[in-house]
Amino acid sequence: MSSDSLPLQNEMSVDELARRAGVPVRTIREYQTLGLLPGPRRRGRVGVYGASHLTRLHLIARLQRRGYSLAGIGDLIDSWRSGADIGEVLGLDPDQLVHVDEPGAPATADQLGLLLPELVPERITDLVDAGVVEPCEPHGYCVPSPSLLQLLRSCLDAGYPPEQALRLARAVTAGADAVAAVATAMLTRAPAGVAREQVVDLARRGRGLLAHATGRMTVHRIGRLLDEMTGDGDTAPVLRRRGEG
Repeated sequence: MSSDSLPLQNEMSVDELARRAGVPVRTIREYQTLGLLPGPRRRGRVGVYGASHLTRLHLIARLQRRGYSLAGIGDLIDSWRSGADIGEVLGLDPDQLVHVDEPGAPATADQLGLLLPELVPERITDLVDAGVVEPCEPHGYCVPSPSLLQLLRSCLDAGYPPEQALRLARAVTAGADAVAAVATAMLTRAPAGVAREQVVDLARRGRGLLAHATGRMTVHRIGRLLDEMTGDGDTAPVLRRRGEG
């Protein structure tokens, strides 16, 4: 069965995957045996591959060009699969991970390149513009939100192109800027009768609540939008269609 006869455009045969990735079919089989590449989905007797498989092959090739062995790449993929914190993947000291009052977790360009070879070093300025990383000394860069960095990596793993993943990161940063502007105005321009000690206490107690509430409300709003897309309050059909197509 040729790739042209596959039902969906983003599905391809192993031969087509190999052609697009520029590797022999036997290499794809080897990567599957080593656990570096997920196996195909079955459509009848035919194994079909998707965009996420192609993205993974490109990632492996980029890491190999940077000098990483297949064993090292396997360890990295296992860390992502097991849900390791992004700080662990980057090899950062847990005590160095981002705190509310600190500029972020330090990361070198090499560490960022290991995690995001599709973007680093060629598009490091796009990461800065999107707010995913910030220049800082003496490490080179800081990661304000390891979760945002991990979200970007997950989008790329799912097969989304870098520009779409960066667009989501920019939206997160823009939303954070809007919330920060309102919160800062409240803290710096307290109404008459509010004591300084009360403002300080609000800042201490409220920042954790603010971070949690912002994340929860975003997820809640996503759910509402998906419900509206189905028209009947059930997000399952939308998610199923998107997962299959």
